[in-house]
Amino acid sequence: MDYVCDMEKKIIKIDPKNISIDMLMSELHITKEHKQYGAIEAMYQDAIKIAKPVALYAAFAPEKYEDGISINGIKIEEPFVYEKLKDCELVFPFVATCGDEIEKWSTSFTNMFEQYAADALKEIFLEAVTEAISDDIQEKYFTKEQIISNLHPGSLSEWPIQGQVPLFEMLGGTDSVKNDTGVVLKDSMLMVPVKSESGIAFASDTEYHNCQLCMVENCPKRVAAYEG
Repeated sequence: MDYVCDMEKKIIKIDPKNISIDMLMSELHITKEHKQYGAIEAMYQDAIKIAKPVALYAAFAPEKYEDGISINGIKIEEPFVYEKLKDCELVFPFVATCGDEIEKWSTSFTNMFEQYAADALKEIFLEAVTEAISDDIQEKYFTKEQIISNLHPGSLSEWPIQGQVPLFEMLGGTDSVKNDTGVVLKDSMLMVPVKSESGIAFASDTEYHNCQLCMVENCPKRVAAYEG
């Protein structure tokens, strides 16, 4: 992992070659005896040569108001976000992506199973670079005992998808984020590449996941039980 600092901004990059093929095969639930193993292995070898997962984050000391919180001069008035961040000395807005290179590569497949495998690879690359953000923040700003949690606009009604706009503004605006990561924020508030993630990382006493407040059952990305 390496990073380049530009004022407060930090760009995180990971080497796809460090991601084991076993992660992909486990995700796809196939073994070496599977008839598609050779084809998927070839896809993996191509992907790790092409992929450039990248993430951008910045550290800010938030300003607190009675009705909201301001990060890098951008105010957020959602009570849910305020409650989660009001006691934080530092917060870290971020955008992470599997990378435009692997996104374009994935569109070349017409076989349904290969499309599924390409999608799984993009997800793995995204998860790896997102995890690298937390590791970098932990190493630079916090002790090992402190827990890094994330808030994501659009994951819960308490912080709607329109929260993408102020989040991107915290990082310099849509053009700046695109230049740093290749991520494009569309008018629909969706990001391209699709396997991209945005949010605000923060330290908390107990681990928090949006899943704890989400009632969607059987979600493949659920990492915590619903708590209501």
